[in-house]
Amino acid sequence: MPQPLPEDLACPFCGLACDDLRIEVRPDGLAASGGACARAQSAYRRVGASVADRPTAWIGGQAAALDAAIDHAATLIAGARRPLFAGLATDVLGMRGLMDLADERGALLDHMNAESKLRNLRTVQDQGWITTTLSEVRNRADLVVCFGSLAPGFPRFFERCVWVEDTLFAPDVEARQVVYIGPPVDLAAACSPAGRAPEWIDIPQARLAEAAALLRGLAADSLPASTAASSDLPVAALQALVTRLRAAHYGVIVWAAADLDWSNADLSIQALAGMIDTLNRATRCAGLPLGGSDGDFSADAVMLWQTGYPFRTSLASGTGHYDPVGQSTERVLAAGEADLLLWVSSFDPDRHPPPAGDCPVIALCCGGTPPLEGVAVQITVSTPGVDDAGYMFRADKVVTLPLRASMDRQLPSVAALARRWMTGQGAQAC
Repeated sequence: MPQPLPEDLACPFCGLACDDLRIEVRPDGLAASGGACARAQSAYRRVGASVADRPTAWIGGQAAALDAAIDHAATLIAGARRPLFAGLATDVLGMRGLMDLADERGALLDHMNAESKLRNLRTVQDQGWITTTLSEVRNRADLVVCFGSLAPGFPRFFERCVWVEDTLFAPDVEARQVVYIGPPVDLAAACSPAGRAPEWIDIPQARLAEAAALLRGLAADSLPASTAASSDLPVAALQALVTRLRAAHYGVIVWAAADLDWSNADLSIQALAGMIDTLNRATRCAGLPLGGSDGDFSADAVMLWQTGYPFRTSLASGTGHYDPVGQSTERVLAAGEADLLLWVSSFDPDRHPPPAGDCPVIALCCGGTPPLEGVAVQITVSTPGVDDAGYMFRADKVVTLPLRASMDRQLPSVAALARRWMTGQGAQAC
């Protein structure tokens, strides 16, 4: 018989961290129900699969005893002089352990989602921004504008934050307006409870950067007439949207930086932030940058409070050295500047370490990850919110939600492995 667990569990597989899930332990793994979206159901099924009849550690691609793999990894870490800790997909506790190990070994730290995260960070560094929280959207927003595609990464955003039953300051939820700017996607989740579809301004992905610049110019009344006349984008629809944003009581511009995947995309986010700043001279408007998948916001928060620096920071000199361009995982590995790659992916079995050349790789991967080629040591680690209790920052970075364990497969946690390797005694440390 399936073993039911307490209800209202928080999901660790996207930045919304929805906390209304029910999990059942079945012979073949976990099944998620309750509020679980399709993404969560798939993740729990894959990551929570039984490991009773399969290896959980490999050395050089060959199945090995866990203690032997831990010892071999300890030897590699002890001998490294330029280690790179990348991936970093873990929760707060796992990242704290990695930070301690990185401080001892003088490692460079870079998250698998750093490139998209830095698109937002550069905007904050260059000009600042006005942003809001999921709760504020839920309770106050009367006009929600989605810039780019949100559905794949945050399936329950509208259900949890827009089309809600109870709000504090927006009693007529059905009257909320939703506008989507971008290429065609499935907008079913954005429909109101009564079935009213969101408005859609059709702009190809390749032209969203231009649309962001147009919105900023229209909001500031600084767009030359010749530009409006010559553009083949729907300038009139964008102008009408700006007019509605000016009239809104609480407008919100929502984007996911991971979707804005083009050269210098941070300039487009700066344009959106500039538009929001201009609108606030006459009304109330805020941005909502969504993120938090693969534990990126949690890992970043730990780095910030312990070093004062975000991803792509090296601790080799005994203090933090931040270089968002020169210290990317891909560039460092391509240049042969690392002599060890410690890769951490405890949430997604499809996120594998990048090509590392002759650099030895230690891969700490979640359940469901197949044996990887070209990896010196691979260890299946526990997933926070599946095997272990833990903590994860939500997408708006103002709330840290507790994660509760759903099963016990006797897998080592990222934090426990980091503690072992800090002692220099391998598996004998516990």
